[in-house]
Amino acid sequence: MSELNEKQLEALAVERAKIFTPGWFADLFGARLGFGDTFWLGLFGVMLFVVPAVVLIAGMLYAEAPGAMMPFLRVVAGLYALWTLGVLRALLRLGVRGGYPIAGVIVTAGIAVYGLYAAVTL
Repeated sequence: MSELNEKQLEALAVERAKIFTPGWFADLFGARLGFGDTFWLGLFGVMLFVVPAVVLIAGMLYAEAPGAMMPFLRVVAGLYALWTLGVLRALLRLGVRGGYPIAGVIVTAGIAVYGLYAAVTL
């Protein structure tokens, strides 16, 4: 693989600066990103921000109002399942060709099903 020149590096930096902005989320659910960005950033990149917040809130609920923690976690599981279904829809719109995309769609569908299951059974 060849080295990127300065102009290509600047273009890459400008493109990556758009990640997690409102326009990027519109592109995510509009299936205008690549399959890898949709799968990895759409499913797991967002969790870099969500998981610490959920753990902090759940911990505070456990300390202050233990009865409210499980309903909170049910809602979070349901919301993540809905989020994952949105990402799954975008992945399907992008098209599934090859082993990696098929595996990505299967994993995404499994996460969505498990999120719905957790929301119902927690």
